[in-house]
Amino acid sequence: MQKLVNVEAINVRSEARVEPDTLIGPIFLGQAVDDLEDGPEGWHHVRTAVDGKSTEGFVKAALPITKFDWQPPEQPTLRDPASPAREALVAAAVEQWLRFDRGAGKEAKEPFSGFIGEMWKAFGKPFTGKTATQPWSAVAISLMVRTAAREFDEYKSFQQSIGHAAYMWDAIKKNASGDLAAPFWGVRLDKAKPRVGDIIGSWRERPASYDDYLNASNNPELPSHCDIVVAVGPEVAWAIGGNVQNSVFATGYQLSSDGTLLSNPRITADGKLVGEAIVLLDNRVSS
Repeated sequence: MQKLVNVEAINVRSEARVEPDTLIGPIFLGQAVDDLEDGPEGWHHVRTAVDGKSTEGFVKAALPITKFDWQPPEQPTLRDPASPAREALVAAAVEQWLRFDRGAGKEAKEPFSGFIGEMWKAFGKPFTGKTATQPWSAVAISLMVRTAAREFDEYKSFQQSIGHAAYMWDAIKKNASGDLAAPFWGVRLDKAKPRVGDIIGSWRERPASYDDYLNASNNPELPSHCDIVVAVGPEVAWAIGGNVQNSVFATGYQLSSDGTLLSNPRITADGKLVGEAIVLLDNRVSS
């Protein structure tokens, strides 16, 4: 049975035990695996590619995550596939995350600065990752959706922009009007649970609310940020975005015990609140 990796990385082992001599190598977020469904308790017996080679081995069924300032339950390491349209957007986001060395490739260094230059070129702009005054996160999200649109035409009506507010506002307005052709509806955080292929929208720098967007007659052009949800587990959603940690980065968002998205305040070292999630762009592409 096909599954997908649901954590940032998990080691494949030759036997169902954690010892140095059983390590084969890691597999990463979003990677496809065949679950052979005969693993011992606490393990999956899988067939997948490790370093480009087809490999059979074992992966832990769940992992603790200790990198957050909250302690979620252990996370399932594999998940069932979502719809093809959702998976196309996840794959587009994961492709860029891998291209940027899983968040380690920094914007001001090559070849990553050049990768960002390619993103800007698609919008007719001459910038690169070394253009420090030009945030590129919205360009990254727009091009991830554009990549998914090669497979699913419904994504072509996404309001691509060099600013996140344009498509946050559009999705909120499309939800309010009941536009059934819209690829995303912007919903309040307590009205839907994040799923892979959704997009999380947050304010940045200047506080704004869902209602500020809903009541705006035009794109409010407010400072904002979005990430694409690529994995979901108990109390955690992983979402990939650009211009995070100066790279394409997978951020862990805290969920409530019922699976809805919390506001996830971003606070600087000196205690200043600089951002919060305010909207979930619910993916409505049906294929």
